[in-house]
Amino acid sequence: MNRMNLRCVIALALLCSITFTVTAQKAGWVKQVITVNSGKFEFQPPIQDFVTVQSYNPATQAVNEFNTIFTQSAQDILIHGHFAYIAAQDSIVKYDLNSYERVAAIADSGLSKLGIYQNRLIVSKQYPLAKFFMEVLDTSNLSLIALVDGIPGDCGGIAATSDSVYIAVNGGWMGTEGKIAVVDPGSWTLARVINLGTSAVGINNLYLDENKIYSVNKTPYGMPDVGSISEYDPATGNFVNGMVSVKVGNGVGIINHTLYAVFNYGIGSFDLTSMQITDTAIIEDPGSAGFVYILSAAIDTMNDLIHVNIGDYMTPGYCVVASLTGDSVTTYTTGISSETVGVDYREYPAGIPAELAESGSLNLYPNPASDRITVQYTGHPDVQGVTMTDVFGRPVNHMAITLNETGPTTISVENLPAGMYCLVLKTNSGTVVGKFIKQ
Repeated sequence: MNRMNLRCVIALALLCSITFTVTAQKAGWVKQVITVNSGKFEFQPPIQDFVTVQSYNPATQAVNEFNTIFTQSAQDILIHGHFAYIAAQDSIVKYDLNSYERVAAIADSGLSKLGIYQNRLIVSKQYPLAKFFMEVLDTSNLSLIALVDGIPGDCGGIAATSDSVYIAVNGGWMGTEGKIAVVDPGSWTLARVINLGTSAVGINNLYLDENKIYSVNKTPYGMPDVGSISEYDPATGNFVNGMVSVKVGNGVGIINHTLYAVFNYGIGSFDLTSMQITDTAIIEDPGSAGFVYILSAAIDTMNDLIHVNIGDYMTPGYCVVASLTGDSVTTYTTGISSETVGVDYREYPAGIPAELAESGSLNLYPNPASDRITVQYTGHPDVQGVTMTDVFGRPVNHMAITLNETGPTTISVENLPAGMYCLVLKTNSGTVVGKFIKQ
């Protein structure tokens, strides 16, 4: 479906468009959140509004628009390591998230969702394509590796196990069943198609959780306010379609075996153990009756937060950062039509690139700690300073201390709130980082 038709369907159906990043997972720290703004759709030349890419730094709350993609819509973002891959209408663009430089770009068409399998970028496809609804690219330079034939229709979300790649097959806006295509990554050929039936119509987002595949199946336009969440077990081949009596939009993500998705234009939660809705409106409908929608959302699994982009497709919007129970934490500005968002997880806090980390040894114990931690450091003898940071990389305490070269040093953490922290040692030869949890 082209963008003009897609926008018309969105306006008529009042359904929300949430993107899904396949690789979102628990990690050490959040460096930034990347949002891709589609801009205001223009029906004829001259085109003056384009896709923009921005970063949000949770430590400083600074927003930085760092690039423009000269096309008119964004379909997905995938962040893998310190690189971001963006599907934008007729292009796939790769960015280095340390320098914000564009490092590769290719022309493409029919773009839907992105996934990763080892060092391969998986791209699902949709209208106007009539075949080859999945392609495989080299992550380094985006060169084509394979086209997968035989998938029976427009595709959506992607999930991968150690030996298979799974693609949601929704058949486009005229689809009547939900299917999952299983692709063999050894030969990049279609292995089989799993038909989940008419109850899974509108299948779009796929997630892998505890060795099972879960799909969020959007309520088709014009249908009653009923949708479904499906569970497929690759080990047994069995599946279950969990029906829900709400209008289902796209998925947001999974954390702690709870799936978050758009229900009735807000964001709700679904227990994957009971296959039942637990909350229909953790985040309320922002105003769909007045054409204000949730445009995209992503879960920060490190900090148990949801970034929810809200807008009307015509004017600049904003992102609400909320807890998993719906409490607002902060907001920040976005562009027009913020249709995809992803979280950039890192091994080290913001401001400490991995390549600058020294190879010295920093042992912190006990871990978790309640009142004091003991620090044992082995490495460069000239320690210039010690800084403690929170999970966002913000300094919480600066200690003018000298670590013992041959023995441990004890530091009080009694007054710190419970949570994860990082001890950062700066030496003449680099930076040494150690993590600990305060109970």
